Amino acid sequence: MIMYEERILVCVSQSPASHKLIHIASQIAASEKAVFSAVCVIEPRHASNEDTDLKRCIEHLDYAKSLGADTKLFFGRFIALKIAAYAKSWGADKIVLGRSIIKKDIPVSRRYLAKELKILLPGIKVTTVPDTSHFYDEKENPEKVHMRVSDIWISAVILTVTTLLCWWLGKLGLNDATLITLYILAVLLISFFTNGYFCGIVSSILSVNIFNFLFTVPYFSLKSYAPGYPVTLIVMFLAVFLTSYLTAQVRRQAQQHAQNAYRTEMLLSANRILQRATDENKIYRAAVDQVGKLLMRSVLLYPVHDNKLDEPIPVPFGEDENNLRLSASVPSELRVAEWVIDNNVQAGASTGIFDDSAFWYLAVRVNDDDAVCAVAAIRIGKDESIDPFDKNLVLAMLGECAVAINKERLDRAGEQYAFRIEQEQMRSNLLRSISHDLRTPLTTISGNAAMLMSGDVPTENERHQVYSDIYEDSIWLIDLVENLLSITKLDNEQHLGISLQPQDISDIIDAAVSHVQPRAKNHNISVVPSTELIIVNVDCTLFIQLIDNLLENAFKYSGENGEIKIETKRTGDSAVTLVSDNGPGIPDAEKEKVFDMFYTTQKHASADDRRGLGLGLALCRLIVQEHHGTIRVYDNNPHGAVFEITMPAVNENIKQV
Repeated sequence: MIMYEERILVCVSQSPASHKLIHIASQIAASEKAVFSAVCVIEPRHASNEDTDLKRCIEHLDYAKSLGADTKLFFGRFIALKIAAYAKSWGADKIVLGRSIIKKDIPVSRRYLAKELKILLPGIKVTTVPDTSHFYDEKENPEKVHMRVSDIWISAVILTVTTLLCWWLGKLGLNDATLITLYILAVLLISFFTNGYFCGIVSSILSVNIFNFLFTVPYFSLKSYAPGYPVTLIVMFLAVFLTSYLTAQVRRQAQQHAQNAYRTEMLLSANRILQRATDENKIYRAAVDQVGKLLMRSVLLYPVHDNKLDEPIPVPFGEDENNLRLSASVPSELRVAEWVIDNNVQAGASTGIFDDSAFWYLAVRVNDDDAVCAVAAIRIGKDESIDPFDKNLVLAMLGECAVAINKERLDRAGEQYAFRIEQEQMRSNLLRSISHDLRTPLTTISGNAAMLMSGDVPTENERHQVYSDIYEDSIWLIDLVENLLSITKLDNEQHLGISLQPQDISDIIDAAVSHVQPRAKNHNISVVPSTELIIVNVDCTLFIQLIDNLLENAFKYSGENGEIKIETKRTGDSAVTLVSDNGPGIPDAEKEKVFDMFYTTQKHASADDRRGLGLGLALCRLIVQEHHGTIRVYDNNPHGAVFEITMPAVNENIKQV
């Protein structure tokens, strides 16, 4: 048996009551085991209202979608026809819509929407839910006249001063044209210094009547006996009226331009600050600081991880930070913030959703498809509101914050991806180098061992040479393994685990020279002693390995009878170790590359360089960095290379005897 699912269509609008309407429709659908859909039709006049109504409708549709509803958004004037067409195509069985109790303020098209739908859809039940939100009463009208008491005083003062001036000039014998010009000027000033059109229009009417009452015959009467005066008065009224209107328009446009310039400046400033931030916490801090400065209100921003609120970043304004945190930590406030995470829309004060909240909550999203990455909470007191211009500016700033977060995440992901690629390349190079370069010493060791076991080495000198070759190859393999183990630790993003102890650097140098002396062959190693005792905090094993690698590199490139010198000295608070040779030197273009992993200077390599994996100098740099030091290479005079190691020295300066 096939079960039929009833279909319920809920009609939403820009009214905050749509949230409640959607909730009711979802409950009806759940109780009747039905499916429901939400539809919204935006009239052109609403769509042009800075998209405020459009944003509200989208928020309501998003909320309906979070409850499992299908959603549809239409634009047009014939609301009932569009809803009816969609209801038929979707197969609706029931329609739920809101009905305001304040009918005088509702557009006619919505007042009779239920009746029209019943006519267009006779077979579908239409249910209305009362809307008590008073949305249409409280909705701001951008064209509404806002008159201030100060505007009345300004108008009265300007008209009074103008009238007194005209009275004085009239006594001096000036003609009526001059007086009319002064009144036009007065109306222009009133329009410029007052808000809106009201004072300008009223002053236009008053100025004409004052001129007629005081300066036309008969005086102190609104009557005029001169045949030309009615036309003069009409022209005067039109002149002052148009002047007032045009001045108000210019002033309004100037204000709009100033607002746009201010908005642009604030967004550019916020963008610059956000772009300079280096991680997510700094981006969030910069964003919340900018929002707090803009609104001059207390602001909190909750970073969100795994759909849970983290510790907020507070920016108090006119209140204690602890009080701000305490106010935001109330369970009812936290529930609103969590609701914003789940539904990805605004909520709290001035939104019509959880209106009793003390904060205005906004979601910060990287893009429309991603989860909320942060929630901003802006303090709004009772009976307070935020200017629509400032609201749009806040949304734009949080959008810039989202862009910065997205960029930072992409950069971090790119760095991680590049690091993984580099690591994989390093492993590949390491395996390739090991498989190729280890074959030669292992073959030599196995071949020499086979000769010894077969007795094919007749003389004692030949046997000693074979023993020496096996020893040298095995020592080289041991050193290589030590380098590989150290490199592997850093390759796995681990530190070398160094154990720092104060040591005399001369003793470490002597130990390193003794360790490599059997492999020095014909090379001459000279150690220049320091005139003072130099103490450094080092890991002896690693530092000996560092000196060994530098000496092995000098053996390789200095050739037979090479001169190698080691010198230590103190420079300020630093201990400087110099390892120099008289080899061919290193070209300037390769001086920085020699410390890169797997890099070898094949152009100047000797025969022994066939074993070089390019790990020795790379490990030297890593060891020096672990000791908070630096290493560099420069030319030796007249030829050769000098490796300079600079490390922090212990503050002891004892002269050697």
